[in-house]
Amino acid sequence: MSDDGIERDGFRRDDLVVVTGAGGGFGRAFAHRFARDGARLALWEINQESGEETARQVRDKGAEARFFKVDLADSQAIEKAVADTLAAFGTPYCVINNASIYPRASVVDMEVAVFEKTLKINIVAPFHICKLFGPKMLAAKRGVVINIASGRALEGAPKGANYSSSKGAVLAFTKSLALEWAPHNVRVNAIIPGVSLTAQPLENTNETELLSRGKGIPMRRIGYPEDMAGLAAYLAGPDAAYMTGQGVAMNGGKVLVPQ
Repeated sequence: MSDDGIERDGFRRDDLVVVTGAGGGFGRAFAHRFARDGARLALWEINQESGEETARQVRDKGAEARFFKVDLADSQAIEKAVADTLAAFGTPYCVINNASIYPRASVVDMEVAVFEKTLKINIVAPFHICKLFGPKMLAAKRGVVINIASGRALEGAPKGANYSSSKGAVLAFTKSLALEWAPHNVRVNAIIPGVSLTAQPLENTNETELLSRGKGIPMRRIGYPEDMAGLAAYLAGPDAAYMTGQGVAMNGGKVLVPQ
């Protein structure tokens, strides 16, 4: 209970946090931040080596963590991972839908199967995960979902219609789910990262060039995974207890979200 007499629920030590795409980039930073704050961690990742490495790193810091190998394009794999997570840890307090793919091609050159797979991993999987964890979280009357969108949802993306479309859908899904779950004290928000030092933009450039893009950003730098992890910790915490259905852009002022 705070000084104003209003009880504000939020992340507590030993709460379970589920992170998809936990093998690197934002996902690994989320794992480290919540491990520092005392979370138990279910770390989902398709790449076994990188996923187990994240789990090892956070366990070395004293966190309770387990790696789950999950292909988010496979609905049966999602169902198994949810069941295994519940059996190992119980109901999650926070689910971070972070994993995504970004195959690049123009609309006329992109195979329909590639477009469909992007949607399956980037938006159908978060829907499926929330659908399966949802009954437990709603029954607990507390919880947080954090969906990772993208500035490309706001700007569009040449050779990335698949990705920008999927991330626009993430924002719409976030709003709709927030309205459904608000009466049950389960909050749903999205982070909208700008260009950041992660593997995705490095697929078609190098670190020096990527860092130089900061010159065109009002804050004169690109983002880092730790920036997004700090925002996720805020969104999961009691200071954000009255915040739901929002897409929060963290991009150094590069793209200003209309109000």
